[in-house]
Amino acid sequence: MPKTCRPALRDLIDVVRPARPVASVYMGSSPLHSWRSRWVRLADQLRSDGAGDDVVGAIGAALHRAHDADPSAGTLVAFAGGEVPPRVFEAPGLRHLDLAWFSSPAHVLPLLAWVQERPPCVVAAVSRETAGLGTPTADWMSLHYEDENWFEGVRSAAAAVAGMLVRQDARLLVVAGEDEVVAALWGALPAAVRRDTTARWVGTDLSPSRIEDEVRAAARTWTSGVLADFHERGRTRRLGVEGADETLGALADGRVDDLFVGQPEDITATAWYGLEPTDVAPAQPVGSGRRCGLLADVAVRAALLSGTRVHVINTGTRQAPEDGIGALCRVPLTLVRP
Repeated sequence: MPKTCRPALRDLIDVVRPARPVASVYMGSSPLHSWRSRWVRLADQLRSDGAGDDVVGAIGAALHRAHDADPSAGTLVAFAGGEVPPRVFEAPGLRHLDLAWFSSPAHVLPLLAWVQERPPCVVAAVSRETAGLGTPTADWMSLHYEDENWFEGVRSAAAAVAGMLVRQDARLLVVAGEDEVVAALWGALPAAVRRDTTARWVGTDLSPSRIEDEVRAAARTWTSGVLADFHERGRTRRLGVEGADETLGALADGRVDDLFVGQPEDITATAWYGLEPTDVAPAQPVGSGRRCGLLADVAVRAALLSGTRVHVINTGTRQAPEDGIGALCRVPLTLVRP
C-alpha cells in the first residue's frame, strides 16, 4: 500500500524519470462537490487521455485510501504509470484546481513549486540553560547545560545544529532566543556552515505558522536573488539563454546551471525528448524515437535528471525570461595551449 507523505525533490526525480506516460492527478480542497463525483470526473479525463483501467484503478485506489485516512487533508497529488508505482503526496497550502493528465513526462510543475517554497530547514531554540533543535515536522532533541557555563553549552548546541543541517541537506536555520545567545550560537558554527546557511531570527515566536512564514520568505528571497543573477550575468554578460529553442539547446549541451520555468505554464508549447536527460529538442528529428510532451515538463525532466537546479517563477515577474523559460549557463572554459 503506498504511503502518503510530503514530497521531497528526490521523489519528483523518481516520478519524471520514465519516458512512458504517467497519470498525474491534483485534487484540491473543494467543499462544493463530493469526493466521489470529483474523482469520477478526473478518472474520465485520464481515460480520455489514453490511460488504461489498470492505471486509473491503481491511482484511484491510492487516492481513496489517502482521503479515507485523513478526510481533512489539503491538496493531494498522485502519480502512477507502468513504470511508476502509485504515489500519493500531501501538499497542504497548495491551491490547485482538480486536474488530471495522462502524459509524458509526468506533470510535476505545480508540486515542484510547492516544494521550492518549503526548503529543508533546521529549527532551534536556545537559551542560557537549554537548547532544542529539530525540523518543522520531526521530533526535537534537547540539550541541557548549567547557566554559568552557558557559552560552552551553546557551543555544543552549535555542533549539533551543524550536524543536523548537513543531515537534512538544509541551508536554512530558523532560530529563537535572546540576541546574545543566538549570536553566540551563530558564531560557534563552523565558517563553512555559516557561509552556506541563511539564518532567520524570530525572537521568541517558534509557532508553526511563524516557522512556515520564515521558510517561505527565505525561499522567495533565494529565488529573487537567482533571478537577479540571471539578469546580471545572463543578460548583461551573455551567460544566459531565453526562449524554448535556446533553453532546450543549452539543456542538450549539458551546460545549464539554473533552469527557470514560468507558472502558469504555456500548455500549447511542446518539445521532444528521449531517455537521456540531454536528449531534448524543440522539434522531432527525422527517424528519432523521441516522445512529445509539454515544453515545461520536458525541460523540468531534463534538469531534474541531470542534477540541474530548477526555479519555478511567476510568469509575470519583471525579470522573468522570454516565453516563460530560460537558463543561466556555466561559464565556458577556454583551453589555452602553450
